[in-house]
Amino acid sequence: MFLTLFLMLACGPAAAGAEDVRPAGTGTISTARSAPIPLAALPAWSEAAIEALAIALFDAPGHGLPSLDRTAEDLLDRSLPHEHRAAMATRAFLRFGAWLRYGLMDSQTHELYTPDAAERAGLHNALAGALADNRVAQTLDGFAPELGEYRALRAEMLRMMALQPIWPRIEPGPSLAHGDRGPRVDQLRARLAAVDVYREDWSAGDAFDVRLETAVRRYQGRANLSPSGQMDQATLRELNITPQERMAQLRVNLEQRRWQSREPGRRHIRVNLADFTLEAWQDGQLARRHRVMVGRQVSSTPEFSEDMQYLVLNPWWGIPGGLAQSRFRSFRRNPGLAAQLGFRIYDASGTQISVYDIDWSRWGRDWPYRMSQPPGGSNPMGEVKFIFPNSHNVYIHDTTERDRFSETRRDFSAACIRVHDPLVLAEWVLSSQEGWSAEQIEQVAAGNTPTVVWLDERLPVHINYWTVARDADGDVRYLNDLYRRDGALIRRFEGALAQASDLEHERIASRGGAQATLN
Repeated sequence: MFLTLFLMLACGPAAAGAEDVRPAGTGTISTARSAPIPLAALPAWSEAAIEALAIALFDAPGHGLPSLDRTAEDLLDRSLPHEHRAAMATRAFLRFGAWLRYGLMDSQTHELYTPDAAERAGLHNALAGALADNRVAQTLDGFAPELGEYRALRAEMLRMMALQPIWPRIEPGPSLAHGDRGPRVDQLRARLAAVDVYREDWSAGDAFDVRLETAVRRYQGRANLSPSGQMDQATLRELNITPQERMAQLRVNLEQRRWQSREPGRRHIRVNLADFTLEAWQDGQLARRHRVMVGRQVSSTPEFSEDMQYLVLNPWWGIPGGLAQSRFRSFRRNPGLAAQLGFRIYDASGTQISVYDIDWSRWGRDWPYRMSQPPGGSNPMGEVKFIFPNSHNVYIHDTTERDRFSETRRDFSAACIRVHDPLVLAEWVLSSQEGWSAEQIEQVAAGNTPTVVWLDERLPVHINYWTVARDADGDVRYLNDLYRRDGALIRRFEGALAQASDLEHERIASRGGAQATLN
């Protein structure tokens, strides 16, 4: 029993090297549970409906998806038989609709995504309704995520496609700081001007001055880099990302939004690890935004979705193995610290023992001891933790290092998520639960008695890693790829893009066929 409790209290991945888990590319359309309407029984395609579909298909690259231009052009070619174009239209609607609704790739295998039978049924029935109501384009548009961030990223993709920007590159070299001068300083000014954080009114050879330092800080802050004002190597890497690489990053981030559940929950929590933010959403509206700290690179926080089931006011801290060893070392030097800090030590059977009973000869072998700390001012869990059981043993909690929330880059934890103003978040989580007003929460948290509060209704929590994000004012920011996850994902997505494009070209070459399919 103790070991079970300890695992509930400990924070961090359940096993070293555990793979990241992303939200599955599944979901439901309102008609998905109905039997599919046979393709032969679909309402007839009118010329107007085919034209509306063709116009919508031209927009596929604006969603970061493979081009369907050749399909659209064939649909508009009235020299082809109407029946043939109608069959092509059915296939194109189902294919494009599936991409928008479920994503191009499976979120876990990164293979081309194949809708299951229920999802196919939903797409078929949506097409039947669209043809009956003459709303083909509107139905397709409704398949895309309703997230405001998706619309903002799509607008940025269209802007990048239209402008085809070219920005100057900064030559490799040492970091640059106040007082430096030379060609690389000129390149830095030109690069910052290209993203509108520096005005183009300088002369070649001008020194790195306060105005340039301010511009560098502004750029670093927007990217979630430490705003030192110096062009260090991390900032140089970010500045030298090419427009083509930015568009690839955009495509992947659009795909990640498509992976996000279409029904995230009427009330839900969404964390973006790359942006160090937590958002509480209710009825489609942002209710609260909190700053968070996330896992260090060596203990990076995974991506997953689970339901919050309860929270704990005045929690115990079950210390993870790595942190426990450092504590044990300090207790070996000064055993009195264990009692002074209130730690409790348990052997392999779960029996509480004295620090003086530890068999130090077992150090470095099969170490049988576990350690936990009761609620109190020195407990790193702080006043509350929020539990959504998961295989990674990750949760959201308060912290005693609250002053560090003022820092821009906040990757300090051992995989769990530390949240700013946790009692305010607890108030929102329990806002519909009788007997848990803000005053009651504050009163319980002011003591040291552990109190578990089970939620009347489970609350979905989505832990995401999105490196392109929308600001509160609607601007799009490209964030530092903190955990270096984008590169592999971009390569896999570009492979899926190429594979889907090849398949589409093969179908165009065969000029359709009688059967409409999603394969």
